[in-house]
Amino acid sequence: MRKCIDMGEGRKIIINDKDMLKPDGTLEIPDIGLGEAYLGKASYVVYDEEDIDDDLLKLVCARKYNEPLVIARTERFIIREMTVGDLPHLYELYQTLSDCPYVEPLYEYEDEKAFTIKYIENMYGFFGYGLWLVFDKKTGELVARAGIENRSIDGQNFQELGYLVKKSWQGKRVAWEVMNHIVNIAKDRLGLEELYICTVKTNIPSIQLALKLGFTLYAGDTDGMNIYRKVL
Repeated sequence: MRKCIDMGEGRKIIINDKDMLKPDGTLEIPDIGLGEAYLGKASYVVYDEEDIDDDLLKLVCARKYNEPLVIARTERFIIREMTVGDLPHLYELYQTLSDCPYVEPLYEYEDEKAFTIKYIENMYGFFGYGLWLVFDKKTGELVARAGIENRSIDGQNFQELGYLVKKSWQGKRVAWEVMNHIVNIAKDRLGLEELYICTVKTNIPSIQLALKLGFTLYAGDTDGMNIYRKVL
């Protein structure tokens, strides 16, 4: 059973329960393999067609056509994956925070570019999450960087929230609006059972946000860091 779904702008998603030979003798590998009996080479496989929802189609389409995936839309912002083309704007954002002791600077451009290419492949492509970019819906301005990353805590791999907000947008409830949405994504879309926030113990705004999001203190003053935890 072969089905072709039109995603617009010439983009198509092929769904099939097997890999098929095309008339020219080449093998057509579907974008989504279907059924328990599927034994082909598709990168995405579902047991039942009912498992193919809009989120999956958007994800598969983004990966197939090397496009940044839009993660979510909040009241004021668009949260999406970053691309190498976003780097100039990311440097501008970080420059506004150059006097912030809690923000590590980016690498030199060529090193940051190489790091970003690997990050997109390994974090977005393998884990399905990472640090995303946050854009103002009205103007398209990059206002923040936020998302979910891996962190070793007590010798185990867990997921932590991270964020930074452009200086001119601080005090405008950006972090609350975005991070509250990301917590819901972690639970409902990614199926995570818990999240952590690790922050310098003197970073009062981040501690206040963690508590407002429903996190509680897990470990205090660990190498100068407070670790907060939330069961989802």
